[in-house]
Amino acid sequence: MSSQSWTLPRLSQSSASTHGLLGSVRLTYAICAFLSTCLHAAMRNMLGMIILKMVMPRPDDELDIQPEVARLNEINITSTGRCGSSRIVLHPLIQETQSGDLPWTRNQELAFPGVYYYGYVVSISLSGYLADRCSSKMLFIVSLILEAIAYILLPLMAHFSFETAVIDLVICGLLAGCGNPAMYKLFVTWAHPTERTALLSFAYSGILMGSMLVYPVASYLSNFGWELSFYVVGGVSLFFGIACCFLMYDTIEEHPRISDLEVDYLMQGRRHLGLEEQQVLRIPWKKLLTAPPTYAFVLTHMFHNYTFLIISLLMPRFMREAMEFDLREVGFLSAAPYLGGIFSKAVCILGGSYVERRVGPDQNRMRKMLYGISSILTSSLIWIIILADCEDKILVLLMFAFLMASTDMGFSGYWPTLLYFAPSFAGLLSGLANGMAHLSGFLAPHLVAALVHTGSKKEWNSVLLTLIAFNTMAMLVFGFCSSTNLQPWDPRSEKEKTRSTPAKEICS
Repeated sequence: MSSQSWTLPRLSQSSASTHGLLGSVRLTYAICAFLSTCLHAAMRNMLGMIILKMVMPRPDDELDIQPEVARLNEINITSTGRCGSSRIVLHPLIQETQSGDLPWTRNQELAFPGVYYYGYVVSISLSGYLADRCSSKMLFIVSLILEAIAYILLPLMAHFSFETAVIDLVICGLLAGCGNPAMYKLFVTWAHPTERTALLSFAYSGILMGSMLVYPVASYLSNFGWELSFYVVGGVSLFFGIACCFLMYDTIEEHPRISDLEVDYLMQGRRHLGLEEQQVLRIPWKKLLTAPPTYAFVLTHMFHNYTFLIISLLMPRFMREAMEFDLREVGFLSAAPYLGGIFSKAVCILGGSYVERRVGPDQNRMRKMLYGISSILTSSLIWIIILADCEDKILVLLMFAFLMASTDMGFSGYWPTLLYFAPSFAGLLSGLANGMAHLSGFLAPHLVAALVHTGSKKEWNSVLLTLIAFNTMAMLVFGFCSSTNLQPWDPRSEKEKTRSTPAKEICS
């Protein structure tokens, strides 16, 4: 007997009454999850931009000119730009707008933002296991509060030495990784099955919103000292983490402000799908790790996330070096592409529940088709950026906006599948997938350091080609191996069989 899909009933089959989101505790939790991802993303992605303001100017590697020319003090020079065009530039010492005071090398500057992921990869894998066995609320809140404290201390550590700054940033990553699986796991409780794609899309839109807002905000705050950006972002995160103690709860029974109507609504959805609360006592490791849907989910997220991490970590540097934007413009222009991602999230939030309700039990074909279209579109947009010249600044910005939209649309296609094929192990598998996916977070800066020596557009094109390769691999893996069918090794599959057996006996 093939396993049934742990998914949504058609509208005609659903007996659950509806309960509006406005004023509900479901919306309260979704907002908390949104703000959490927003702040985590802000702390993580701000590093890619603020590092340009932290490090002391190095005039000798600002432009591709001879060192003896760089020693001139008071004259303008004619230089061949990275695009191959001849242009008049000021002497780098005069042109340079950096105001940093850290005497770090270029390799240290490139590697530092990725150091965050050394800790993130370790903790997010382990915390996924913990999220299935202890209080997800506590993991969520503690990770945010402690990460905020470590983030506030980062400027002090950076002034002391590069090594202490690295240690502090690794700790930030360790603490941040504890929160994501816990947040994801809580959606099993605080989202009705017909709302999961919409609410998950809303929550994870915080990644885009946080990334978009932090670039211009940090760029402005850095005018008063680059340390101020860490104090403000870290302080807001600390305040919000404390507030979550009174806004979030692990179970329906613990929540002091939930209405009886909303309790009935959530319980009806869970009973319809056989989702009574249960403690996972045993993990079927062999079946779980050999199941094609597990591989599809983990590998798709690993390959897909590479594109997002490259953009979020290195977008400011690409704008500064390859596209030759002024450093004062980088903070605002690096945020522009995230508008495309926010548009994508809006489409998923508004249309997710509508599509899920009408597709019926089998969502495999719909999700594979959506992800395939998104991947092909993403690769096409990257090719346009590769072929564009560094003088085509507006075109490249538009392509990055569309690229972020298509990348995020693909994410909304594959990420919710875990809540369908293995809901009992959502925390564990989301932690494993995020751990593997964020390996590229600290590997990507080393790859860029190896490929990009002078910051020319031609060198950056080599980095963009790797995005096409990873998108293609993600599309193939998800297309051939993914599934939304509830797997037989998930404990909730037994409840599906138990519910369906009496119905068959009655019919016979």
